[in-house]
Amino acid sequence: MSDLLRAEKDTPDSPWAQEIMAKMPFGVLVSSEISTAVLQAWYNRLPQNHTSTYLLDGFPRDIEQADDFAEKLGSAKATISLTCPPEVLLERLQKRARVDDDPKIAKDRYDGHVDETVPAIDQLKETDIHVVEVSSAEEGEEGWQVFRDALLYILTCGSTRMVPTMAAKRLLEVESKFLFNSSLLAVLQSNRGNPAFKRLEALNTHTFTDTYYDHGGILSKNGIWLRRRTTDASMMLEAKVRISGDFSRSTFDEITDWKDITAVIRPHLPEFSTKKKGFGLDLLAEFTTTRQEFRADDKFAVVLDYTDFGHSVGEVELMAEDEKEAHREIDHFMARYPWFFRKGKAEGKLEAYFRVKSTDRLT
Repeated sequence: MSDLLRAEKDTPDSPWAQEIMAKMPFGVLVSSEISTAVLQAWYNRLPQNHTSTYLLDGFPRDIEQADDFAEKLGSAKATISLTCPPEVLLERLQKRARVDDDPKIAKDRYDGHVDETVPAIDQLKETDIHVVEVSSAEEGEEGWQVFRDALLYILTCGSTRMVPTMAAKRLLEVESKFLFNSSLLAVLQSNRGNPAFKRLEALNTHTFTDTYYDHGGILSKNGIWLRRRTTDASMMLEAKVRISGDFSRSTFDEITDWKDITAVIRPHLPEFSTKKKGFGLDLLAEFTTTRQEFRADDKFAVVLDYTDFGHSVGEVELMAEDEKEAHREIDHFMARYPWFFRKGKAEGKLEAYFRVKSTDRLT
C-alpha cells in the first residue's frame, strides 16, 4: 500500500499528493478517504477479466480504512496479521536506512500500530473475514517460509471459512494419498487429461530431508510424529498429531510453535528438550523427498513425492476446520478425475520406509 501512496505522491496534478507528502515521511497515517481512493483507482485499472489474487501490504491500518474498504471494494478473502516483539520491530525499522526511519518516527509508527491497527484487526476477527496471525520474529529464509505457508493456506483453501484462524479453531491438515503413475506426469503438467482439471497451477518443486524422532515407539503409539524438516536454507521442527485415519487417509493437527510442541511431547516423553542433541530422543527415520506441488481447481493441494529410497506417492490435501466435510470434498474431487487418481491403496512414505528397512534387515 505504501508503494501506491508514494507513486501517487509523485504523480503530476494528483489531488492527493499534498496530504500524502505532508504525512507519510513523519509516520502519520494518510486519511482513510485518500488511502481507499488511491486503492480503488489502482483496482479500477486492472483488466476486467483478471483472476489474480492480490496481497495488500500494510492495509487496513485502522478501523476506518477497514470499513471504507468493505463499503467501496467489497470483502477481502483473508487478513494476515504479522506479530513480532516491539524491540525487534524497532531495530528493523532503524536498520532500513530510510529518511523517515529515525528512532522517534519508528517509535511513533509502533505506537500508531498499537493504538489504531490492533483495534482494526480485532474488529476484523468479529466478521466473516478470517484473520491469520503469523509470527514475523524470524528473519531470512525461515521467516519467509512461515509467511509463505500462511499464503499457501489461503490460496489452497478456497472458502474463507477454511482459512486458518489462530484466534479461533486450529486448522487441521486433511489428506488422502493416492497411487501415482509417473507416466501421467506430462499429461498432468499440460492438463490434457479427460476430463481436464478446471484449473491447474504448478507451484514449485523442492527437496527436503525429514528426520523423525521417538523413544520406545511411545510417540507413534499415541499418534504423534515428531519431525525436523531441513532444506538447503531452513530447518523447521513439527509435531503432527493424528486426529483420525491411517497412513493413507488421515487428519492431522500440525504444530510448529516450539512451546506448543513441547507441551504436546513432554507428557509422553519428559526427557524431550529442544536444547539437547536429537531433542534427547532416538532417531526413528530419516529420508529425503523431492516434492512437486500443484494447486487444482483453485482449492486442492496436489503433491507428488519421490523419496531417496525409491518410493513415490501422491497426496491431495486441504487445510480445514471441519475434517469430515474436507474428506467429502477430497473424495468428490478425486472421483471427478479417475484418469489421474487411480484406485488402490497407496502406501505412505513412513510406512514404505519401515517396510524397506525391515526387508533390508532380513536380507
